[in-house]
Amino acid sequence: MAVKPEISEREVEALRRARAKAELVNWLRGEAAARDARMAWYVARTNWPADSVAGELRAAGIEAVCPMRRIWKRHPRSMKRFSVEMPALGNYVFVRTVIAASAWLGVMSFDGVDCLLGDGETPVPVLSGEMANIMAMLGESVSCPVEQATGLMLGDTVLHPLGMMAELRGTVIEIDAEKREALISTMLFGREVSTRCGIDDLEKLA
Repeated sequence: MAVKPEISEREVEALRRARAKAELVNWLRGEAAARDARMAWYVARTNWPADSVAGELRAAGIEAVCPMRRIWKRHPRSMKRFSVEMPALGNYVFVRTVIAASAWLGVMSFDGVDCLLGDGETPVPVLSGEMANIMAMLGESVSCPVEQATGLMLGDTVLHPLGMMAELRGTVIEIDAEKREALISTMLFGREVSTRCGIDDLEKLA
């Protein structure tokens, strides 16, 4: 026979407060995701990985942008290079929401959001012209203007059509668009060999 546990008045009150808080948070997040009022972009500072926080905001229907950049690192033991994507602005993301205190609180209710940047009391929106310039600038850095100028990106696989490295596959690890040169990493006899080549002499593989 199942026994129903008894709940004290104190526990009942704690549950009531927890439910009320959850309902309030859900309402605030709904305000932040609303699209029926004047909206603006804000800069949110995070204390968690910015891309993860932006993903949580987007999952809740809130517009959030976390520009990413790709960097190359070298493994401390094997010394092989590998690439990783990291937030381009560190612990900052752009968030678009309704201009209202309830919406701001809704954004700040997410784990990982530290605050919205402002004048100390009120979050200050990013001016539309400034935001357009920022997005254009970040869009260029993310889409990589080097690729537009050279046809290559870091991490591309290429062939050496000429010289002692002819017909060997390599990976682009550095690009100098001005000199139209690229540093290529190739495995030769079990070792990583880096060679600087003219971009026009390389054949990019699909």
